[in-house]
Amino acid sequence: MPIDQLANYAEVFGGLAVIVSLLYLAIQVRAHNRDQRQHRRIETFEIMNTIHDFMSGPSNVSEIFAKAATDYNSLTYAERIRFSNMYSKSFNALELLMGMREDGAISKEELARFEFFLKTSFNPPMIRHWWRTAAVRDSLTNRVRERVDNWVADAETGSANTIAVEPFDA
Repeated sequence: MPIDQLANYAEVFGGLAVIVSLLYLAIQVRAHNRDQRQHRRIETFEIMNTIHDFMSGPSNVSEIFAKAATDYNSLTYAERIRFSNMYSKSFNALELLMGMREDGAISKEELARFEFFLKTSFNPPMIRHWWRTAAVRDSLTNRVRERVDNWVADAETGSANTIAVEPFDA
Protein backbone atom coordinates (compact mmCIF):
# COMPACT_ATOMS: atom_id res chain seq x y z
CA MET A 1 0.00 0.00 0.00
CA PRO A 2 1.49 3.34 -0.99
CA ILE A 3 2.33 5.90 1.62
CA ASP A 4 -0.14 8.38 0.07
CA GLN A 5 -3.00 6.01 0.63
CA LEU A 6 -1.93 5.39 4.26
CA ALA A 7 -1.74 9.13 4.83
CA ASN A 8 -5.31 9.52 3.49
CA TYR A 9 -6.57 6.77 5.80
CA ALA A 10 -4.75 8.36 8.73
CA GLU A 11 -6.31 11.74 7.88
CA VAL A 12 -9.82 10.24 7.76
CA PHE A 13 -9.21 8.35 11.01
CA GLY A 14 -7.87 11.52 12.66
CA GLY A 15 -10.92 13.49 11.53
CA LEU A 16 -13.25 10.83 12.94
CA ALA A 17 -11.29 10.83 16.20
CA VAL A 18 -11.74 14.62 16.47
CA ILE A 19 -15.51 14.30 15.89
CA VAL A 20 -15.84 11.52 18.46
CA SER A 21 -13.81 13.58 20.95
CA LEU A 22 -16.03 16.63 20.40
CA LEU A 23 -19.18 14.56 20.88
CA TYR A 24 -17.79 13.08 24.09
CA LEU A 25 -16.85 16.55 25.33
CA ALA A 26 -20.34 17.90 24.53
CA ILE A 27 -21.93 15.05 26.49
CA GLN A 28 -19.64 15.71 29.45
CA VAL A 29 -20.34 19.48 29.40
CA ARG A 30 -24.09 18.83 29.27
CA ALA A 31 -23.87 16.42 32.22
CA HIS A 32 -21.77 18.91 34.19
CA ASN A 33 -24.25 21.73 33.52
CA ARG A 34 -27.15 19.50 34.59
CA ASP A 35 -25.30 18.65 37.81
CA GLN A 36 -24.56 22.32 38.45
CA ARG A 37 -28.22 23.28 37.96
CA GLN A 38 -29.25 20.55 40.39
CA HIS A 39 -26.67 21.76 42.90
CA ARG A 40 -28.02 25.32 42.60
CA ARG A 41 -31.57 24.09 43.14
CA ILE A 42 -30.45 22.33 46.30
CA GLU A 43 -28.66 25.50 47.48
CA THR A 44 -31.80 27.55 46.80
CA PHE A 45 -33.90 25.04 48.70
CA GLU A 46 -31.50 25.15 51.64
CA ILE A 47 -31.47 28.95 51.66
CA MET A 48 -35.28 29.08 51.69
CA ASN A 49 -35.51 26.38 54.36
CA THR A 50 -33.01 28.21 56.55
CA ILE A 51 -35.13 31.37 56.41
CA HIS A 52 -38.33 29.40 57.04
CA ASP A 53 -36.71 27.49 59.92
CA PHE A 54 -35.46 30.74 61.39
CA MET A 55 -38.97 32.20 61.20
CA SER A 56 -40.74 29.20 62.70
CA GLY A 57 -38.06 27.68 64.90
CA PRO A 58 -37.82 27.69 68.67
CA SER A 59 -36.16 31.13 68.63
CA ASN A 60 -39.58 32.85 68.93
CA VAL A 61 -38.93 34.91 65.80
CA SER A 62 -42.42 34.12 64.49
CA GLU A 63 -43.93 35.60 67.65
CA ILE A 64 -41.70 38.64 67.30
CA PHE A 65 -42.76 39.04 63.67
CA ALA A 66 -46.44 38.76 64.59
CA LYS A 67 -45.97 41.27 67.41
CA ALA A 68 -44.10 43.66 65.10
CA ALA A 69 -46.80 43.31 62.44
CA THR A 70 -49.46 44.54 64.83
CA ASP A 71 -47.47 47.03 66.94
CA TYR A 72 -43.77 47.42 66.18
CA ASN A 73 -43.35 49.90 69.02
CA SER A 74 -44.31 47.23 71.55
CA LEU A 75 -41.14 45.24 70.78
CA THR A 76 -38.39 45.29 73.36
CA TYR A 77 -34.94 46.43 72.29
CA ALA A 78 -33.75 42.81 72.09
CA GLU A 79 -36.80 41.85 70.00
CA ARG A 80 -36.14 44.73 67.61
CA ILE A 81 -32.57 43.54 67.11
CA ARG A 82 -33.75 39.99 66.51
CA PHE A 83 -36.44 41.23 64.10
CA SER A 84 -33.94 43.31 62.10
CA ASN A 85 -31.48 40.42 62.01
CA MET A 86 -34.19 38.14 60.65
CA TYR A 87 -34.78 40.53 57.78
CA SER A 88 -31.05 41.07 57.24
CA LYS A 89 -30.62 37.34 56.79
CA SER A 90 -33.54 37.30 54.35
CA PHE A 91 -32.16 40.23 52.37
CA ASN A 92 -28.74 38.58 52.14
CA ALA A 93 -30.42 35.45 50.81
CA LEU A 94 -32.34 37.58 48.30
CA GLU A 95 -29.11 39.18 47.09
CA LEU A 96 -27.51 35.77 46.69
CA LEU A 97 -30.50 34.38 44.79
CA MET A 98 -30.68 37.44 42.53
CA GLY A 99 -27.03 36.90 41.62
CA MET A 100 -27.65 33.22 41.01
CA ARG A 101 -30.55 34.15 38.70
CA GLU A 102 -28.36 36.60 36.75
CA ASP A 103 -25.77 33.86 36.31
CA GLY A 104 -28.45 31.49 35.05
CA ALA A 105 -27.86 29.16 37.99
CA ILE A 106 -31.51 29.21 39.07
CA SER A 107 -34.74 29.76 37.19
CA LYS A 108 -36.94 32.82 37.26
CA GLU A 109 -39.57 30.75 39.07
CA GLU A 110 -37.17 29.72 41.83
CA LEU A 111 -36.31 33.36 42.51
CA ALA A 112 -39.99 34.34 42.29
CA ARG A 113 -40.94 31.81 44.99
CA PHE A 114 -38.49 33.30 47.45
CA GLU A 115 -39.47 36.84 46.51
CA PHE A 116 -43.14 36.01 47.09
CA PHE A 117 -42.31 34.79 50.58
CA LEU A 118 -40.48 38.03 51.38
CA LYS A 119 -42.86 40.31 49.51
CA THR A 120 -45.91 39.13 51.43
CA SER A 121 -44.15 39.81 54.73
CA PHE A 122 -44.41 43.53 53.90
CA ASN A 123 -48.23 43.51 53.83
CA PRO A 124 -48.76 44.62 57.45
CA PRO A 125 -48.55 48.44 57.75
CA MET A 126 -46.27 48.22 60.80
CA ILE A 127 -43.72 46.18 58.82
CA ARG A 128 -43.75 48.80 56.06
CA HIS A 129 -43.25 51.50 58.69
CA TRP A 130 -40.28 49.57 60.06
CA TRP A 131 -38.81 49.32 56.55
CA ARG A 132 -38.97 53.07 55.98
CA THR A 133 -37.05 53.75 59.20
CA ALA A 134 -34.81 50.68 59.45
CA ALA A 135 -31.06 51.12 59.68
CA VAL A 136 -30.69 47.81 57.84
CA ARG A 137 -31.62 49.63 54.61
CA ASP A 138 -28.20 51.27 54.54
CA SER A 139 -26.43 47.91 54.55
CA LEU A 140 -28.23 46.63 51.45
CA THR A 141 -27.26 46.90 47.82
CA ASN A 142 -29.24 49.36 45.74
CA ARG A 143 -31.00 46.65 43.79
CA VAL A 144 -32.27 44.89 46.93
CA ARG A 145 -33.32 48.19 48.51
CA GLU A 146 -35.17 49.21 45.32
CA ARG A 147 -36.84 45.81 45.05
CA VAL A 148 -38.14 46.03 48.64
CA ASP A 149 -39.20 49.65 48.12
CA ASN A 150 -41.30 48.43 45.19
CA TRP A 151 -42.86 45.70 47.34
CA VAL A 152 -43.74 48.25 50.01
CA ALA A 153 -45.27 50.54 47.38
CA ASP A 154 -47.26 47.61 45.96
CA ALA A 155 -48.53 46.70 49.43
CA GLU A 156 -49.58 50.28 50.07
CA THR A 157 -51.50 50.53 46.80
CA GLY A 158 -53.08 47.12 47.27
CA SER A 159 -51.47 45.65 44.15
CA ALA A 160 -49.41 43.15 46.15
CA ASN A 161 -50.41 39.59 46.92
CA THR A 162 -51.60 39.65 50.49
CA ILE A 163 -51.58 37.21 53.34
CA ALA A 164 -53.40 38.16 56.50
CA VAL A 165 -51.36 38.42 59.67
CA GLU A 166 -53.31 37.71 62.81
CA PRO A 167 -52.63 39.85 65.89
CA PHE A 168 -50.27 38.27 68.38
CA ASP A 169 -51.72 37.49 71.77
CA ALA A 170 -49.02 37.57 74.44
